[in-house]
Amino acid sequence: MMEESSENVFHFKDEKPTPDIINDYPSSLHDNGVPLVIDNGTYQCRAGWACADNPSLIFKNLTAKQKGKKNQNEVETLLGNDIMSMEPAKWILRSQFDRNIVTLFDIQEQMFDYLFSHLGITTEGCVDHPIVLTEAVCNPNYTRQLMSELLFECYHVPQLCYGVDSLFSFYYNHPNPETADALIVDCGYQATHILPVLDGRIYPTQCRRINIGGGYVDWFLQRLLQLKYPGHVNAITINRVEEMIKNHCYMATDFLSELAQWDDNNYFEKNVRKMQLPMALAAVSQMNAEQQKERRKQQISRLQEVNTKRRLEKLQSDETELQKLLEIQELILTEEDDDVVVGALSEVGLNRVEDLQEAVDRLSASIQRAKAKILGQEPAPIEQESKEPSFPLLDIPDEMLTPDQLAIKKRQKILKSAREGRKKALALQREKRLKEKEEEKKLEERKRVDFNGWLMEVRAKRQKILDSRNARRQKKSDMTKRRTYASQQRMRIISQLAAQPSKKGDNFGQNDADWDVYKEINREGGTSDSDAEEEKLEELETILKEHDPEFQKDLDMGGLSGEFDVAEYYRLHLGVERMRVPELLFQPSMLGLEQAGLTETMEFILGKLSADIQDRVVKYVFLTGGNANFINFKDRIDKELLQMRPFQSSYNIFSAANPSLDAWYGARKFALSPQFANSCITRKEYEEMGEGYFREHVASNKYFPTPIVTTL
Repeated sequence: MMEESSENVFHFKDEKPTPDIINDYPSSLHDNGVPLVIDNGTYQCRAGWACADNPSLIFKNLTAKQKGKKNQNEVETLLGNDIMSMEPAKWILRSQFDRNIVTLFDIQEQMFDYLFSHLGITTEGCVDHPIVLTEAVCNPNYTRQLMSELLFECYHVPQLCYGVDSLFSFYYNHPNPETADALIVDCGYQATHILPVLDGRIYPTQCRRINIGGGYVDWFLQRLLQLKYPGHVNAITINRVEEMIKNHCYMATDFLSELAQWDDNNYFEKNVRKMQLPMALAAVSQMNAEQQKERRKQQISRLQEVNTKRRLEKLQSDETELQKLLEIQELILTEEDDDVVVGALSEVGLNRVEDLQEAVDRLSASIQRAKAKILGQEPAPIEQESKEPSFPLLDIPDEMLTPDQLAIKKRQKILKSAREGRKKALALQREKRLKEKEEEKKLEERKRVDFNGWLMEVRAKRQKILDSRNARRQKKSDMTKRRTYASQQRMRIISQLAAQPSKKGDNFGQNDADWDVYKEINREGGTSDSDAEEEKLEELETILKEHDPEFQKDLDMGGLSGEFDVAEYYRLHLGVERMRVPELLFQPSMLGLEQAGLTETMEFILGKLSADIQDRVVKYVFLTGGNANFINFKDRIDKELLQMRPFQSSYNIFSAANPSLDAWYGARKFALSPQFANSCITRKEYEEMGEGYFREHVASNKYFPTPIVTTL
């Protein structure tokens, strides 16, 4: 179990696998022809001698190559327990299995090399021992043929016996496996199988596989925690996830009722498991005051570089946009077709000619301000136009003008309107600039007189900008919801506008007040963050980073105020996930998989059997495989069987003594039994009998010869 403190906080052990040693190979093993037992599982391979009480080797069935190596000849391939970390960010991980079927025999050969060498076998060019090897339920003949070819041709084994891992586990735990009836629930790493057994033999036509297993449970919990704690994505490794599942997850007996219990705060606080991640703050805490000051200067310098780069990119974008607007201004003065002008305005997002000059002035001021910021200078003063333009045709009635003069009058009207708008904008900008300068002078004076008060004022100004931005974004969000005040206010204004009678047609937009109404009802209007506001925010944050040491600490901790519990930040709260993740075996739809779970598959299989056979197999429902280790797994199966079986019918549920290792123990027991010799195939039989041949026995698949295809 994990280490536990008084606060109910659990610490990860982060145990690394111990590299396997080269075992001794006494001559007695070779002289007596001791069988070699191999449980070739999709998660782990377990291998050892039949004369030993326990397997000599247990390692993960994986190979790993380091990423980023250009010269493949220099890349070292690690296998099994030589792989210290199973993280795909560092290694290219490969397995010989596709689901639970061996398909990559080059990797399988590497696994056999690793296995035989670490068992200490030293015979030249061969493995001179009978081998008992596990395989998948209903393993295809072609796959078995390739496995036999590998063992007989490459390793020259004398005899070979195949068996199903779950049937070996059943053989080890049942007192009379040769004549037994049972329903085996085999919970593997890549798949889950439900196997009816009649008179000691598997019933292959009614076997079913669910393409979900312990590996999916691991990946599901890892993804849930990474989404829940995005700041610790790299720390939530698959090894730590396996540790949490092994020691803290359990199977819910009644999923929905237990799920409702987690809504209660008291139940949550009592049952949540707090997983403590390693904290990496030692480097910061060891800095002295001078080092922290230097670090702050470096951060400010990097921030200024980033801001300068961003301003340059924004400046280039603004200059491009300004050039486009100036081209449209030239087009207005030369183009006689109004449709062309309207189309050009719509391309830049403008509806009126009067808005064009305002956009030009705004961009010009922004470009001027950005250049001054980049050069570290004060923005140039806004100058009034020196020459007063004249518009003589505006006072003359249209009926007194020629068609050419009417066109000129139209342009003069546009220019006058743009000039008035420009004068108004310039006046507002000058007033705003003067006001900003006065505020800056007051702040500088305040800084000299009352430094702490000045810092508080800078903080308040920054917070005001953030609050304003959050309010705009909240309003935008509320606009999309039906029953919020903002959306109801918008609909009220729209209904009032629609109800207003208009004798002269639709003239909405001609008055400046109409723009305020439009911004009030537009879901996007007034919600964007202005460039000036963004620049002001950057300026205030730069000041605070330079003069306020606590500000950088708040930023590092996510902007939280008050005392920050660093240890709590590095804790994973394992709450409802403890029961939600194992539930995947019964509800694969939680992961988006369109297939039945354990309950539906068991009910389907029993429905395919006659009533008397159903009664026979449910007398011994046998649970094996790694997932059978979940707490309450047996109770959950009991509950599901009670619901699907007829009233007052009986059934019994048994679990393997060691669900993970009993397949190897059962294969060892079979290798020592009298029937083992008659259950093996020799090299001669392998060559004579054809594809995928093996001898049937109590723990084997049923052999179906491959059909011979005749050509006409």
